[in-house]
Amino acid sequence: MTTKTTPRIDINGSQQVNTVEDNVGTPAANYASPKKKNNDKNPVIGILTTNKLHSGRIKPTGVQGELSFLSRMGRRVPAKVYVFHPWDIDWKNNKFTGYRFLIEEDGYGRWVKGPVPPPDVVYDQIYTRIAERRYLQDRTRLNKLTKGRYFNPCYLNKHVVHNYLKDIPEIRPHLPKAKVLKEPDDLTSMLTSFPNLYLKPVTGSLGRGIVRITRESGRFVLKGRGGRVRYALSIKDVYRKFRALYGRRLYLIQQGINLITHEGGVVDIRTLMQKNGKGTWTITKVYARVGRKGNITSNLATGGTAHSLSEVFKQYFDKDKITEIKKKIRALSIKVCEALEKSSGHIFGEMGVDLGVDKDGRIWIIEVNSKPRRTVGGQGSPKLITLSFTKPLRFAHYLAVNGPFRHSDKHNEKGVK
Repeated sequence: MTTKTTPRIDINGSQQVNTVEDNVGTPAANYASPKKKNNDKNPVIGILTTNKLHSGRIKPTGVQGELSFLSRMGRRVPAKVYVFHPWDIDWKNNKFTGYRFLIEEDGYGRWVKGPVPPPDVVYDQIYTRIAERRYLQDRTRLNKLTKGRYFNPCYLNKHVVHNYLKDIPEIRPHLPKAKVLKEPDDLTSMLTSFPNLYLKPVTGSLGRGIVRITRESGRFVLKGRGGRVRYALSIKDVYRKFRALYGRRLYLIQQGINLITHEGGVVDIRTLMQKNGKGTWTITKVYARVGRKGNITSNLATGGTAHSLSEVFKQYFDKDKITEIKKKIRALSIKVCEALEKSSGHIFGEMGVDLGVDKDGRIWIIEVNSKPRRTVGGQGSPKLITLSFTKPLRFAHYLAVNGPFRHSDKHNEKGVK
């Protein structure tokens, strides 16, 4: 089991194509009813957010759509589910105000506000690090109120994640070399070993702030996410120009990998990892993201497109090799989630694991996201969309009934910041 009794709440730090799932068809009615708890009433699941909910009729798109869909999917689990804000809590009187989304015939809907019971378990859906810091006190009190039944408590820090994973023998061979950028000599040592590097903000997301550095025709080329290119004649010049653009923000230098491409675009693999109603890590969906030609990242938010794994693999590998790679992707994704949860001491219910595959078929861990976004619309299977929203609620129900569990091994007391 990969959860802990009282996880700390430290701060700082699509389209669907292929799917692999365990017990995906298990209906809510088949889940074990709560053990003697709250007078045998169904548990209460609170979805915590700092996004303001539009009053009146809204169309379910963007964050509003995600939250409204979660609210609606709450009817599929034996629990009372509502969305709530930290500023709506009356701590003095232990009173909570929550929201439920009601769908209307024309496809629109509205939020209904009212008093709700305190949550037995909290599903954190706060989408910014600034909000995490601002409401730290409320989140800490919620963690105490729920006796540790609080999951997805924070964003991940790339440097801390790297340090956790490099200590796992089975995972270490899949990690690109990386180090924190502090001075020009850090770039020198990495560029001596690798022909290209990626510089990534340790607390960034959606590919923002990423820069690729390559050496071409005796000079260094700096290329940002938006495609803008700058040139430098020395490593010191590289460092100076980089800092002029991005200031003193903490960055990680990561080894560049010669990943496979598809139709001229860089390819990575996204696996949406979620715990099911038995508290077990499973893969809800896995697909290849192909970046727009000329982009240094493959994020869908910057023009990338989703494809099946077989579609992008077939030009490099035969059928047996593709089957082998897929199997390794699934096993590695689960192992990464288990390792991060165990090392950090936090409870997570879902993660987005981004992997790369080079032309030799070797799998690399590119990034791990503790708060992966899901789409309500798009071209994906309605069944997969529904599954990706209901599975965290089923895990929340499991957590409410069974409670957090302590790891059998001693974990690292540092938080995933």
